[in-house]
Amino acid sequence: MSALNIGSRAPAANLSALQVIGHNIANANTAGYSRQTVNMQVSGYQQYANGFFGKGVEVGTVMRAHDAYLTREAQSTKSVAAADSVRLARLEQLEAVFPMGEDGLGESLNSMLNAWSDVASSPSNQTARLVVIARADEFAARLRDTAGQLDVIRQSTQLQVKGSVDNVNRLAADLAKVNQRLTEVMGTPNTPNDLLDQRDQILSELSKHVQISSIPGEGGVVSVFVAGSMPLVLGSQSSQLAVNRNPNDSSQLQIGFVQGGLTTPLPDSALGGELGGLMGFLNQDLQQVNNLVGRMALATATMVNEQH
Repeated sequence: MSALNIGSRAPAANLSALQVIGHNIANANTAGYSRQTVNMQVSGYQQYANGFFGKGVEVGTVMRAHDAYLTREAQSTKSVAAADSVRLARLEQLEAVFPMGEDGLGESLNSMLNAWSDVASSPSNQTARLVVIARADEFAARLRDTAGQLDVIRQSTQLQVKGSVDNVNRLAADLAKVNQRLTEVMGTPNTPNDLLDQRDQILSELSKHVQISSIPGEGGVVSVFVAGSMPLVLGSQSSQLAVNRNPNDSSQLQIGFVQGGLTTPLPDSALGGELGGLMGFLNQDLQQVNNLVGRMALATATMVNEQH
């Protein structure tokens, strides 16, 4: 009977190994999946008068190929890369608003100033006067067009910020649900590998949108903080981010942390990820360019009026 038991355990254990191999193959292209391996162990032994006899083999547990340190480093790097990438994409859009050559603001301004020189050289020349008016209208039209393009970029960036905040809130809620499921299976001798993969995938996606710091808890449960100390996820409870207008400057957006009906503004420099890159572009890069275009228009009008 003992030999039959050993013979039955061996195929059962190796069938489990084949199931895990099939699971690995089926999820070869699944984002966030970690390869799993079966750890075999001796089924034990039985003592007889003439010695100890083994009972064969059995499955000890199923483990996933995972390194916590490398996972955290990847999440941190992903956050920095996402911030730089989205800011670069927006800066390239901004650069396209100011073309070089004949279509640029500089060329239009030079044409207007040259036309004024012609009028100064020949004040009674009606053609020169008409050319000045035409060149001034062209320069003003280009200024308006540039300002309009900047407004379009601002609006699209603000929409992207709101979309990124919505994604952060959704992922935080998903992570809280996963934490709840991990709590329910806590205490079992085996590791819920697929559930932990789902947790790590959510953390990876969160890192793309905002810089996070995570603190592991018992049974694989993880708490997530943003902007240093704001608890976005604590166990099975999640908080939210919100997009508000800056009370000191209504043209600027501000990210706030909402908890218990209270909204705490978060500094742009503490956000990181896509949110940090977008807010940096929106409240710094785009704002500076807007100010420069406005100053160019004001300075040009003031100088022309004074000289005239």
